[in-house]
Amino acid sequence: MLAHDHPMNAALANLHPDLQDLVGRTIAERYRVDALLGVGGMGAVFRGHHLGLHRDVAIKVLHPSLTRDPEISGRFDREARSASRLDHPNCLQITDYGSTEHDMKFMVMQLLDGSELTKLLGKPLAADRALELALQICRGLEHAHSQGVIHRDVKPENVFVTRDHEDRETLKLVDFGIAKIAGGSSGDPHKTRAGLIFGTPAYMSPEQAAGVEADERADLYALGIILYEMLAGRPPFVADDPVALVRMQVGADPPPLPPGVPPMVAAIVERLLAKQRDDRFSSAREVRDIIEAALVMLRPDASNSGAVQIAATASLTSGRIPVGRITLTSAAMPAMNTATLPPPPLRRPLPRRRLAIGAGAAAVGIVTLWIIGPAEPTPPVAADVAVAPSGSQPAPTTPAAGAEDVVHVQVIAASGPEASALAEIDRLLLSSNLDEADKLLAALRDEFPKDAQLSWRLGRLLAKRRGKRTQALVAYGVAIDVDPTLLDNNEFYAELHDLLRTPGARDEALDVALHQMGRYAHSFLLELVNNEKKPLSYAKRHRALDELQTNPANLAMINHRLNTALDLLQAQFSLTPCKSYADALTAVAAQPEYYYLPRVERSVPPVPAPTATDAREDPSACEGLVAKRDEVIALLATLEPSVGDTDGEIVIEDDGGTSPAPAKPAPAKSAGGTAKKPAKPQDCGKLRGVFKKKCWKQ
Repeated sequence: MLAHDHPMNAALANLHPDLQDLVGRTIAERYRVDALLGVGGMGAVFRGHHLGLHRDVAIKVLHPSLTRDPEISGRFDREARSASRLDHPNCLQITDYGSTEHDMKFMVMQLLDGSELTKLLGKPLAADRALELALQICRGLEHAHSQGVIHRDVKPENVFVTRDHEDRETLKLVDFGIAKIAGGSSGDPHKTRAGLIFGTPAYMSPEQAAGVEADERADLYALGIILYEMLAGRPPFVADDPVALVRMQVGADPPPLPPGVPPMVAAIVERLLAKQRDDRFSSAREVRDIIEAALVMLRPDASNSGAVQIAATASLTSGRIPVGRITLTSAAMPAMNTATLPPPPLRRPLPRRRLAIGAGAAAVGIVTLWIIGPAEPTPPVAADVAVAPSGSQPAPTTPAAGAEDVVHVQVIAASGPEASALAEIDRLLLSSNLDEADKLLAALRDEFPKDAQLSWRLGRLLAKRRGKRTQALVAYGVAIDVDPTLLDNNEFYAELHDLLRTPGARDEALDVALHQMGRYAHSFLLELVNNEKKPLSYAKRHRALDELQTNPANLAMINHRLNTALDLLQAQFSLTPCKSYADALTAVAAQPEYYYLPRVERSVPPVPAPTATDAREDPSACEGLVAKRDEVIALLATLEPSVGDTDGEIVIEDDGGTSPAPAKPAPAKSAGGTAKKPAKPQDCGKLRGVFKKKCWKQ
C-alpha cells in the first residue's frame, strides 16, 4: 500500500484503543508494527517490518468492532483469498493473512510508494499516454481473470501508480474487497446474488447497476470509464446523486470524446462502454491486443511503415469488431497495397443515434465504416460520403482510378422522431415537467403513431402521474409489440419490471408478462407463483407455471411444495376440480412432509356438480376423495414437524366467479326480521368501564 511521510498522530489518537496499541508491537511473531499509514472505513493500514526477511510491508487491520460483523468480516476474508491468488506486476500482492492476539484480522501486502491514479486525472491526457496507462490496468485484469478473480470495483482510487525496481512507472490494481472468485462453490453463502448491487456508481457496469451477477466484462466496462476519463479529463457520467449515476450507467450514452482523440481510440472506448456486455470485448486479453496494436499505429516512427500498420490494423479490426453503431471490418485487408496504405484518418466517428427497429419504427443513424481495396464500388443505399485520408479535402463520392484506400461512411436514414426530440422529452420527464412533456409527446405521436420510442415515453409519463401506472403498463406493452428488442434495453426493462409490481395492477401485469415479455418475464412470474401471502388464483397461477416450464432452468426455482399445497386449497376453482384435487393428494403422498398436514386438513374435497348442466368433469372423478384425503392425513400425522412447517396462512383467491367461494355465516336476525349487528363484548372489567352506565349495576 501507499507509504506516507506525513505524521498520523492525530488520526492514531482517534483510533480504537486496540488499534492504537498495535504500534510498536509485534504481531504473529514476525511483523513489527511501526507506524500508521492511513485510516479507512473498515480499519487501518500500518507500516510494518518483517523481522525475518528484514523487509518493510503494509499491514491492513480490520476494525475490532467490525470483526464481529459476519458480512464485513467475510468481505475481508474474501479480499485476502482473492488477492492472494494473484502474482503479477500490475496487481498488488498479498503475502500473509491471520489474526492478532486480540482476534483482529489482518493481511500483509506490498508497501507501495506512489499515489492513486486519481492524481493523474482531471485534465485530458494524450491518446498514447492514456492507452499506455490503460494497457497496464488491462494486463492486471487479464491476470486476475485468468485466476478466476473478478474485481468488480475497478476505479482510479483502486489503481496505484508507483515505480518498479528499474524506476519504471507501474500501475497496480488494489482493493479486491468485493471481488468475486468465479466458479466458486454454489454453497458459498457470500456468492453474488441477483438483485444485489456491488461497486462504485461512477464506474459501475450496467449489469451491476441492474443487480445482475457480474462477469469479467464488468471490469472491462470500468476500464472503459477510466480510459474515457483520461482522454476527456472527466468521467462520462457525472452526478451528485448516486441513483442518477446508476441510471446513467444503465441507459445514457456517454458524451462524445474531444475531437482530437483519434478515431481508432474512440472506437475502443465506445466498445468498452457498450451497454450490453455481449457487445463489449470478450476478454481482457482481447483488449490488451487491441490497445497494443493501437499504440503501434499512434507512434510517430510507425507512420511510414505500411507493413507495421497493416499488422496493427489487422489486430485492431480482426474479423468484425462492432463498436456501438459503428462496425470496423478488415474484409478487404488482403487486397491492400502495403506500400500505399494511408495513416488512419484523424476524424471522429459519427455520433451514435438511438436505434429503433420494428413495425412503424425507423432505423435511425445506422453507420458502417470500412476500408475498401481495389474493387468495384458498391452503390450506396441512401447517402454515401467519402472522407479523404488526410482529412483536408473531401473525396469524390465514387472511388476514382488509383483511389483505392478511401474510408467510406454510409448512413442509412428513415423516418422517425429525431433523437433531439426524444432527449427533450426525457429532460422534461426528468425535471417532472409533465404537462410540457405531454404536449410535445402528443404532437410527435400524431406524426408517428406507431413509434416504439414514443410509446415508451408515454409509459414513462403515465407512470409519473397519480393513478396512471396501470395505463403505463399498457403503453410499455404497446412499445414491446412494435419493437420487441426494447426488452434487451436495460433501462426499459428496469422501468417495466418496476411497473409490474404496481399494487392493484397484478392482473394487467400478469397479462403483459405472459403475452408480451416471454422469457424476460420469468423472474417476475417466479415471484408470483412463489408468493404464499397473496397467491395467484388457480387459473392465473397455472398460466404462469406453464410459461415458466418452457425453460427447464426455472424448475429448480419454483416452490413446488407451496404450489402443491395451493392446488389442494384452490382445486374447487379448477375446470376439473376433482381431478386437480386427486392429483395434488397423489403428489403429497409421493413426497410426504409434515408441512402439508395443516394444508390437507384445511382442504375440502370437491363434490360433483348438482346438475348435469353444471358438470365440468365426469362425476366418477370425485369418488373416493374423502377416503384418500383421510389416508394422506394419517400418513402425514406420523411425520415430525420441521421449523416453519406450520407457519404462515395461505389466502385463497377466487378465479372471478368460476366457482363459488365458501359462504360466510349469515348474521343473526331480530324478531322483526332485520339483521342485528353482533354484540360487542363487555369491557366493564377494564379501568374505563367505570365511566359507562351499563357497568354500574354489575
